[in-house]
Amino acid sequence: MMTAAAVPAGVVGGSDGFWLCVPIVLLGAAVGSTPAGAFCGALPVLAAGALAAAAHRGPLPPVWLILVVPGACTSVLQAVSGRLRRERDQLQHAAFSDPLTGLANRRLLMSMAQHEIARHQRNKTRLVVVMIDLDGFKLLNDRYGHAAGDQLLRDVADALTATLRRQDTIARLGGDEFCVIAPETENARALADKITDAVAHAAGGIQGLQTSVGVSVFPDDGITIEPLMRAADDRLLAAKRSRNSEPQRRAA
Repeated sequence: MMTAAAVPAGVVGGSDGFWLCVPIVLLGAAVGSTPAGAFCGALPVLAAGALAAAAHRGPLPPVWLILVVPGACTSVLQAVSGRLRRERDQLQHAAFSDPLTGLANRRLLMSMAQHEIARHQRNKTRLVVVMIDLDGFKLLNDRYGHAAGDQLLRDVADALTATLRRQDTIARLGGDEFCVIAPETENARALADKITDAVAHAAGGIQGLQTSVGVSVFPDDGITIEPLMRAADDRLLAAKRSRNSEPQRRAA
């Protein structure tokens, strides 16, 4: 398509026809995904314009200039497009990740959940959702400062990432609340215990800090992510209330 556009430009004749091809060369260089691909896309456009001009016996620029123009266009435009691609990737990463821990954020979690639930419906397999809460985290922040709290959240994120599978989605929902979507998981209790141990290890025995975990299973507890998260959160709160009531029962 670009070669056909270059030939009419060359009909003008001489070097004018050659230089009228330059904007099309710029376009060819801009759309190339790699420098070599951009150069290969741009060079035929210039060659077609040059041949068309030569057919009309018009003067042409020197050969070295014919080679320099596409090379320079390619280098400049590839540098610009490469920077734009990197900035686009950074923006996409920021839109779907938690800035403190690097985990998925709620937006990415919901998107992944929709995809996984649809896949599990087709395959008739089970999916586990785990809600995680750090009890006593506010007291840690108040005692040692927010920098210590932020470091703990990063340590917990690293521990979960190291413990769980690559296909599991780990998200920080905000504050000290995390969520895990574990596809094709049969033993939900074993997964909850593994997560509890990982968080406890990351916390390093900090006094007054405990982990509450709630688990739900697709499709038993819901067929969309919202009821699954609610069911897991309800069980997390129940576990927390049960643990808090134990000292009172022992005291009585």
